[in-house]
Amino acid sequence: MNEQRRAFESYSDQRPEDDRDTSSPKNDYVRAWDLPTRLFKWSLVALIITAWISSSFDDPDMVVHKAAGYGVLVLVVYRILWGIVGSSTARFSNFVRSPSAVWNYLKALRRKRAGRYLGHNPAGGLMVVGLLLVCAIQGLLGLFSTDGVTAAGPFAEAAGDTISGWAARIHSIWFYVAILGLAGLHIAANLYYQFVKRDNLIGAMITGRKTRANYVDRKETQGGSLLLAAICLLASIGLVYGTISLLGGTFFNPT
Repeated sequence: MNEQRRAFESYSDQRPEDDRDTSSPKNDYVRAWDLPTRLFKWSLVALIITAWISSSFDDPDMVVHKAAGYGVLVLVVYRILWGIVGSSTARFSNFVRSPSAVWNYLKALRRKRAGRYLGHNPAGGLMVVGLLLVCAIQGLLGLFSTDGVTAAGPFAEAAGDTISGWAARIHSIWFYVAILGLAGLHIAANLYYQFVKRDNLIGAMITGRKTRANYVDRKETQGGSLLLAAICLLASIGLVYGTISLLGGTFFNPT
């Protein structure tokens, strides 16, 4: 009788696990990107496009263009903060690798032996750092730029006509060479992984999920608090606004 009872209890303990629906589509995916990281990416894309298009608006003071530029600077600062305290795949410590690691990954990729990454692979991590750097430089150049008529950045007057004129020319060239160049390379790489490697990078940056697999870096991302992301965003706004204000810059006032 006792043996039958123990057998029944053992069966009862196993049933919840045995009855789980392991064929559920949810079990085929893992969390790859947190919501703040995804919102950052698409917001940065939207602001860059807005800044590009608005540069040709009939807007003598370039208010829309400036607003987009300030937004880009805020997002760059935000991504740096989020790269320190964000989710595991968003942290720089998870994807920034040495030049030799990047080179070894590219060689393995060429031989079709590269491992799959849940987050950024070594080459993708280098691309992220590069895009943040060129966007930061573009935004900083805008702070010192002027068209010589009405539109001017907050520090153009303090820099003087010569320096602000040079900053404006470099600002224009830098966009087409550095930002569009890296953006084009980034898009091409994503299309390669999407259609050749069959790694759904584009979809993952929209849904936040990837197919379950044996990833090199980690099984599933952890962290990504929305409250912490909001704090980082507010801190970024404060840093950009505060720094420009403390240095005597004005945001939208025409010269």
